Amino acid sequence: MHDMTPAVREPVPGDPAVLLALIEADTAPLFAAFGWAEDEIAAAARRRPGLADLLFHAFGVLTPRTVGRGMGTEFVYRAHARELLERVAAGGDLRPATAAELCLALSQVSELAPMHGAAAGLYFRMWLAAFPHHRVTADQADNQRHYEHLYGSQIDALEAAMRHKTADPERRLGDIQCTGRHHDVAVACRFATRC
Repeated sequence: MHDMTPAVREPVPGDPAVLLALIEADTAPLFAAFGWAEDEIAAAARRRPGLADLLFHAFGVLTPRTVGRGMGTEFVYRAHARELLERVAAGGDLRPATAAELCLALSQVSELAPMHGAAAGLYFRMWLAAFPHHRVTADQADNQRHYEHLYGSQIDALEAAMRHKTADPERRLGDIQCTGRHHDVAVACRFATRC
C-alpha cells in the first residue's frame, strides 16, 4: 500500500519560507490589533463626527504597551481602545491606566494571592467598566453593589492609586501634523494647516 501522507520538509537554517512563517507568526497579533484599533476609531468617529479628524490622529495612543498577556484578546483590547478614544474626545488625560489595563494587572495579582475587600471590589468595578456586556451575570452585578456599599471609599482610593502607578507617562497625543489625507483620501482635517 502506498503512503499518501505528504513529506514534511525539515527546516533548513536560513530557509526563506521558514523565516517568513516566523515573521508572520510574530506580527499577526500586531496586525490584528491594528485592525481592531481602526474599527474602534471608526466607531468613535460615528459617535462624534465633529471630532473624526482628532480621533483619526489618536491611532498612536492606542498602541498597548504589550500585545500579549491579555491585551492580545480582542474584547480586552477593544475596551482599552474605546476608553482611550473617549478620553481623546473629552480632552482628558491619556496617561492613567484604562479599566482594561487595570483588569489585566488585577488578574495577575489574583494569581499570586486571593483578593478580598476593596481589591476584589476594584476588580469587579473595572470589569464592569471595561466589559459591561461580556460575561457579567446578575449575581456579579449584585455582588458589586455590596462591595461598593462596604468598601466604596477604599475602592475609590485603590483605583486612583492603581491608575496612577500603572500609568503610561508616554501616552499623549503630542503635536499632530497632517498632510490633509487620511488613508490616502483627501480630507478637511483641522490639523492639515500645521504641516
